[in-house]
Amino acid sequence: MILINLYWLIQAVAYWSLVLFLVPINYLRKLILFSFLGGFIYTWIVQIIAVNLFKGWSFRPDILTFSNIPVFFTLSWFAVTTVFGYLLWRFPRYQIWIVMFFTLWATAMNYTALLLKQIHLLKWSIAETFMFAIFSHVLLLYAFKYLHHVNELGSTETMFEDSFSRFKNK
Repeated sequence: MILINLYWLIQAVAYWSLVLFLVPINYLRKLILFSFLGGFIYTWIVQIIAVNLFKGWSFRPDILTFSNIPVFFTLSWFAVTTVFGYLLWRFPRYQIWIVMFFTLWATAMNYTALLLKQIHLLKWSIAETFMFAIFSHVLLLYAFKYLHHVNELGSTETMFEDSFSRFKNK
């Protein structure tokens, strides 16, 4: 059971491994500000409000916890936000699919942590996690658009057409 006590550390290592595998080094340099602000700082703010102020959920004690929040949890989402930003940059035509995938990923990972008793939902539910993940990923999409001037991102007249164009060509 020692590994379950390292859950957030293992998750952070796994997610950062994905970053190193999927994101070319030249994009890492370009994405660092977005990833830090959107993945690390935004995650800390949300967790401090939800855990400490609203008491919506709590985390199982971890090897490195600050203000009732596992540090490796926030480092995990720093990594996820890096992959999110990279995919938005490289494939802006598929922003609907990217947002949907990461929304489902965040919800699934929250549910997994719940099943493994790493998080305890006190005044919160998985359905609320899903809805908040939609909000968060759309917010991050627009933050990314603002920081990196990717004009193809965000609501446009061809957004749905672009996202589903791959199906039309078959």
